[in-house]
Amino acid sequence: MGITSKLLSLLTLSVISMGAFASIITFDDRTAYENYVNTYTVDTLNTAYGNSYSDLSNSDYSWTMSDYACVNSWGCNGYGVNNPFVSYGNDWVWTYSSGEFNLNLAVTAFGLDYSNPYYTSTAQVGLNGLNSGVNPNGSFFGIATDDGTTFSSINYTQFSYFQAFDNITYSTTSNGSVSVPEPATFGFFLFALLTFGILKQRKS
Repeated sequence: MGITSKLLSLLTLSVISMGAFASIITFDDRTAYENYVNTYTVDTLNTAYGNSYSDLSNSDYSWTMSDYACVNSWGCNGYGVNNPFVSYGNDWVWTYSSGEFNLNLAVTAFGLDYSNPYYTSTAQVGLNGLNSGVNPNGSFFGIATDDGTTFSSINYTQFSYFQAFDNITYSTTSNGSVSVPEPATFGFFLFALLTFGILKQRKS
């Protein structure tokens, strides 16, 4: 194999590899998640946009799950004592189905507190196909990209007939805690190396 063929093979492999650098990191600890994303917004849902059984939304996102808005926890507080979301003055959302969060921002990280509000003390949730596992009610689950790649939507999966969420937390900034090689710089270097090899082969 000549030098040009070798360099071309190397360049092809590098382009394939560059697409594999980005990955999604999961978090089951809110503090670790917030430290990782650095800058974030928390929507506590305490904003009185709760019409019952509606697709609730704010200006940054909307969601499609069949839901009930537990404003001040009214109508949602007589189903066991194991739901930490239940308290006067706290608004949260009870869901009856899986669905999607449709994002109006370029979001690099997304997470929420989750619970099973109906006579049980544990719950689990899925975000974009990634599973939190079974944890105590009120636990946190979040996902983030390691290179600033953005989400346009978040798939929400519930694993029980009823589920609930609160304190939606998202970030629009690049997540810089993980060092990732610069694919553009690397690509330019290999392109220059390939060009040099072609010119050298022609001269010889």
